[in-house]
Amino acid sequence: MPLHSILEDLTDFAVFGGIERDALAKVGDLFDTGAYPAGANIITEGDKGDRFYILTSGRVQVSVRCPPPNDSSVETVLATYERGSTFGEMEMLDTQKRSATVTALEPTEAIELTNMGFYNIFLRDAEVFRMMILNLARDLSRRLRIADQQLALVHIGDE
Repeated sequence: MPLHSILEDLTDFAVFGGIERDALAKVGDLFDTGAYPAGANIITEGDKGDRFYILTSGRVQVSVRCPPPNDSSVETVLATYERGSTFGEMEMLDTQKRSATVTALEPTEAIELTNMGFYNIFLRDAEVFRMMILNLARDLSRRLRIADQQLALVHIGDE
């Protein structure tokens, strides 16, 4: 995808909130794009990751397997994401293995940023890096609040 098209997409997404187009132009070449057919695992739970994704089209499902000693063939769907959602950012922040599987539910396209690309954003423009970290933290916090509510409902159901 041409750089101009990527920059157009970047300004549409919350992860780039508060970042001026000119600043994004300085780092736009660090982003790549990917296309995934329906049914493709974009991320597989337990794998080592090296990038995060911003959905530009399509839908994905996030699922996890039950941990041992439970039946690991049982999958739990955690979420479904659409255009504008990010995923894969946890590995980038904490360098742990992938915590979930992300599967394309339909033909899906994403903007991708490798860990090295993210580090290069820091080197090129610390303010862009800072705003991206802040925006990612806000999104992760929002997701954690949703997970807290879901856990509370499960706990109420167990009583």
